Formats: sequence, C-alpha cells, structure tokens
Amino acid sequence: MENPFLKRATEFLRDEEAFLAIVSPEPVKLFLTRPGKRGVLYDRLVFIRGTPGSGKTTLARLFEYPTLAALLRNRSIDAHRFLVKTLVEANAITRESPLILGCRLTMESDYRNFWEFPYPDDLKLALMHTLIQSRAVLGWIGNLEASGIAPDRIKIVPRQNSEIAVETIGGVSAEGVLNRARAVELAMYKIVGALIAPEISRLESDATAAYHPFDIIDHFIIEGDDEQPTNTQLRPLVILDDAHVLHPAQFDGVQRWLMRRELAVSRWILTRLDVMHASEALARIAEDREETVELPGITIKRETTEIMLQSSVEDRRGQRSAFRKMAKDMAHRYLRKMPLFADRDLLNLSDLLRTDTEPISQSKRQELEAGIKTAQQKLFINDARLRTLTEIVDGYGSTRPLQPDIRLAMLKVLMSRYSKRIPQHSLFEEDPEPARPLSADSTVYDAARIHLLHDHDRPYYVGIDDLCDASSENAEQFLHLAAGLVDDVAARLIRSRSPSLDAVTQNKRLREMAEQAIDRWNFPQYQVVRHLVTNLAERCLTTTLAPNAPLGAGANAFGVVQSEFDKIPGKYPDLARILQFAIAYNAFTLVPRYECKGQEWCLLELGGLVILKHGLTLKRGGFIEGTAEEIYSLVRDGTQ
Repeated sequence: MENPFLKRATEFLRDEEAFLAIVSPEPVKLFLTRPGKRGVLYDRLVFIRGTPGSGKTTLARLFEYPTLAALLRNRSIDAHRFLVKTLVEANAITRESPLILGCRLTMESDYRNFWEFPYPDDLKLALMHTLIQSRAVLGWIGNLEASGIAPDRIKIVPRQNSEIAVETIGGVSAEGVLNRARAVELAMYKIVGALIAPEISRLESDATAAYHPFDIIDHFIIEGDDEQPTNTQLRPLVILDDAHVLHPAQFDGVQRWLMRRELAVSRWILTRLDVMHASEALARIAEDREETVELPGITIKRETTEIMLQSSVEDRRGQRSAFRKMAKDMAHRYLRKMPLFADRDLLNLSDLLRTDTEPISQSKRQELEAGIKTAQQKLFINDARLRTLTEIVDGYGSTRPLQPDIRLAMLKVLMSRYSKRIPQHSLFEEDPEPARPLSADSTVYDAARIHLLHDHDRPYYVGIDDLCDASSENAEQFLHLAAGLVDDVAARLIRSRSPSLDAVTQNKRLREMAEQAIDRWNFPQYQVVRHLVTNLAERCLTTTLAPNAPLGAGANAFGVVQSEFDKIPGKYPDLARILQFAIAYNAFTLVPRYECKGQEWCLLELGGLVILKHGLTLKRGGFIEGTAEEIYSLVRDGTQ
C-alpha cells in the first residue's frame, strides 16, 4: 500500500486539486496572515527562510495563480473553506477571484550557470536578471492561459510615466508581451546552453537590449466575459524558490536588484538559512538585526519583510501549539488519501496513537522496589521519614492517578532530594528536617517517567502531541516520523487487529526512526554537527538521570550567556558556520535572550531527532550551563 506520508514533495503533485487536498491552512495563518493584512507581503521584497522541509515550496505553490483559481472553483468544499478564509485574510484572494497573479521560478535550473561565464560581473548579473524577468512574464501569462483565460482578455497596465518604455516589453497586449518574452528567453537560452560561452560582441540583441518588465508593469487586467462580467485586477507576484543554490555574489545581486522600492511587482525570495553569512544567519534567527544600509537611502528593515519559518522567540509556546494544530490537520488530509483508513473512517491520527502506558513488568517492579531499599540504606533514611515521603507522593496521587511504577520512581527522586537538602551537621540526627520543604509536583512526575525510560525501558514518547513536538516544528520531519507509525497501524488493519497503536510500539518506532534519520544526515559539516550534538546530548542525559532530578524532566539544551554567544562569529568563525548548518538542518534550535537565574542566556536546544535518539525530554526550558569555548572544543575534536 502506498503511504502518502512518505511523499512530501508537493511540487510533484501536478494537479492543483490534488495539491489542495493535502495543504493545511495553518502555515499561511501562522506566517503570512499578519504581514498580508498589513500589505507588506506584496509591496516590498519578502524573504521567506526556513529549514529543509519547513514548507517554503508548499507556500509558494499555494500562491501561484492556477492554485488560487482552483481553490475558488472548489470553495464550496468543506475541506477548503478555512483555507479560503485564511487566504482572504492574507489579501491573496477575495471570495470571488484572486488578487495575486503568482508564478514560481525555481533557481535550481540554469541561473547559476551565468556565474561560470568569462564575462564581467555586471554583465553576468544583468543577463540573469533578464532571464528571470522573461520567464516571470511567460509564467504570469502562461498561468492565466492554463486557467482558461484567453490572451485577448489579458491587458498589461504599465506604471505611470513609463508609456515610452512599454514598447521594449512588447506593448500592453498579452500577445505582444508574450512574443517579446519568448524571444528574450530564447536568446538567453542560447547563451546559457552553449558548450562554449559566446564572445560578448556576438551576444544577440534580444539578450542585451533594454528589457525591464519588472520596472514597467504595474498590474494586469482580466477583461470580463459572460461568466465573469466585471474586470479583474491582478498584482503580479514572482517567487524565486531555492535561491540558496545561487552563487553568493548572484544572491547578493538579486537582493539588491529586487530591493528597490519603485518596483510595483511583488517579489518573494525563498531560501534556506545556510546561504547567509554565519554572523548574519545567527542574528536573523535571533531577530536582532540592525538598520544596515544596503543601498543609498535604503535600509533592510524598511525595504524588506523577513519571514522565518522557525520557532518565534517571543511566543514559543504559541508556536508549538500552532504546529500541533497544523500537523494534526496534515495527518487528517493524508489519511483521507489512504483507502485502508478512509473506508473505515479512521482519519484522526490522534485516535490511533494510544497514550495509556502499561506499568513495567512484575520482575522490573521488584527490581525497582529493591532499589528503593538500597537507596534508603545508602542515604540513611529511616522508616518514619520514608513513610512521610511516601505520603507526599500519595498526596500528589490524589490529584491524578499514579501507576505503581511511577509512584515508586517518584518516591526514589524525593528520597534523593531529601538527602541533598539535609544540612551537613545534621547527618547523624535521628530524623533531620530538610533545609527546604519537599513536595511532589509535575516536575517529580516527569522525572520519574524519564528515569523509568532509561532504567526499565518504560515507554515515554507516546501520543500525537509527542509526535508533533519531536518534529522540531518541521512539516517534513513530522511526516517522516508519522509515516512509520501509520505503516504500523496499516499492518494491524490488514491483519484485522485493533488499529490503535500501543505505547511500546510508538516509543520504539520513533526512537529507531530518529536514529536512522541522524545516520543519514548528509548536509555540509554533518559529521562535525553529529559529533557536537551527540556530546551535548550525553551531557544533558547525565543531568537528566541525576537521582535527585534537579531539572525535573531534565535538560535538552546547552546554555551560553548571551553576551558571550554574541561574540562567537568574531571570535570563533568556524564554530559560527557549524552552528549555522546545525540550525539550518534541525539539529539545533536557537533560543536567544532566555532569562534565567538573573542572566540572559542563548540556548542551543537539541532537535527532536536528537532528543528521541538519546531519550531526553521534549519539555522546554531545562538546560545545562556552559561556555562558547566548550562548544568550540567539541567542534575542534569533531574535525580531527
């Protein structure tokens, strides 16, 4: 049986209806609705940056004209209503028609080839800009024709005071503009496709003549017909996808070109974090950019919109909740495409992942009880104090049911905490009181669960929320992890067994898939990144498994004082580049300006796959303290 969870690449879904069937509106609502309402999605250069699999291309395809038109054709379908509402809020459509004429150009094709030509840099950039503009024009008009709009209904409206320059793009009729764009693209293709770059003097006039449609076109008009009697005005949008494949000088040149404020064409650049300079990338993630002047009188913040498909520094709890909602919606849409599930109306992945966990076996429980007795003797805890600690645990148990193994593990944690809180001079008293009162709370409960995972192999990662949280808020990683669980559920259905997946199977499968995924890492500097995260994870695990559980559920991050972290790009440039790749490929999440213990920290929070592999908590906030020098030492060891 084909598992659609394993086929995330939405660019391979040629049919718009099939694409819309699996698209969740949540990313649009989360990342684009607010800037869409303010208008800053369309009146300036927009950078959309994220890790691989974060949904950049899916967002781009959603804003292409044929997709918007298909959505409005099917707006009465219940599954599409919320998506329509969200795109209306983002000012991409009205209830009746699109507002945006979008086309997506992937930079992975032949644009980088220009940089290999033996031409001056200015000419190489100009040729690439010309090819981008010609293909954008072809894309805009082609998307309209693909949606059933005849060329004679398409009119180009030029910007004010550009009437004379209109002839250089073929006039204002779709036919003339289309023919001119085709001639320019052909001339450009002859250059880029040549085995030997032609001499500058032999370049065709169509390739070198004035051709600047982005400077001239203001908007498109679709004239009404019998079906749609009123005219429709569309704002052209060009989306440069996978711009990170360009040469750095090309990328910088494209940025400078598209940043100009006089352009009426909407323009987005989609890219990964690893295309940026390390210092810039770390600063962008931390959302701490200064008003750096890129062109005379133009500043980055004022002339661009930056959308990071990463955890928000300000509202990490809200963003995690939003991702859970999005992931559940995605799972619902994918399950609906699987007849084995759809025919049985099993469309809610949450219902298929059991959260109840069986207690450990009787033999393991006896082992745990023996450990309690050993700890009592080692820590000099008398029976009366042990009864008091037991009563504290039972008091917490009155607020929520406690299984016997959880109860014993909580008691063991409290025994260790009691020992830590006895003043040294009271060691030989009959029953000394702790320096601070002891209590059983959710942190002790969480510590007990993760201790049982490592000491007695009790399942820890169970349920849809753990699956979502382990995905590092990355759609592709969620689908990869969910695919294995869905396969297991499908196997149960085929064998006519209950579809609900037990906790043991979930925990085991997730940890196995995480380890396999880390073993398959193949991004720049992945060996060093793997060495770094493994060492930091082991240090986090040591703290997590401390008998007194000082951090409750434990640590999953490494904290460096913010002022020290800010100096890394200048002091350790190699380390900054390694961290950039680690963040760009979900090995870490950067949490800057985290306030704790009266200081401001920058946390390197381990990615979900690393957390699963090493058996760490998915709860946020627990971290071990360290220095940039310690991280640099680990990186240096990993490169030797």
